[in-house]
Amino acid sequence: MIVRSAVAALLLLAAATASARPLAPSPEVAALRSEIAGLQVYRALALTPEQARALLPVLRQAAAQVQTFRARVESPDPALVAALTRARDELRAGGAVSEGTQQAIRDARQAGMAERRGEGQALRKQALAILTPAQIQALKTVRLGIGPGPGFPGGPGGPGGPGGDAGSPGAGPGRGGRRLVLLGVLTSDPFLSLVEARAR
Repeated sequence: MIVRSAVAALLLLAAATASARPLAPSPEVAALRSEIAGLQVYRALALTPEQARALLPVLRQAAAQVQTFRARVESPDPALVAALTRARDELRAGGAVSEGTQQAIRDARQAGMAERRGEGQALRKQALAILTPAQIQALKTVRLGIGPGPGFPGGPGGPGGPGGDAGSPGAGPGRGGRRLVLLGVLTSDPFLSLVEARAR
């Protein structure tokens, strides 16, 4: 009886852990979604050739920053690893994470973000200065995607999906989350290819 209870508890824990991680679509589906989102934003903006030429270097610089950020996220940060290890050890020893360790975790997560945020804000201002008010409004309200999936209508964070706002056109995750989704679209290879073609 105890063995069955232990096995059931382990299965529940494994199921909860598996369901806590979002499922990633296949590379083909992810590529198609990226291309669709890029086309939707490109069509909504209706860039002139002059705008495309002015926007292209800003977008390329933003894409390089996104790649640098992704590489940083994918490599372990020694300060964060040390703080998380200390939290684990404190939990094992006494059942609570100290305030000092919690602060060390927060500090490690935020290290370097202020500088990157400042660079990102400067690029955002440059890009917005190139666009007309109508294009900025179109960027704010464009609906991304055509089917359920992260950031797409019906999907997590998408309009009508968990964490999304069903009543607002183009709504999805909160304002900051939507900006991150749009940053991903604006710096994607499909979108950059469309802007490059328009700039010619």
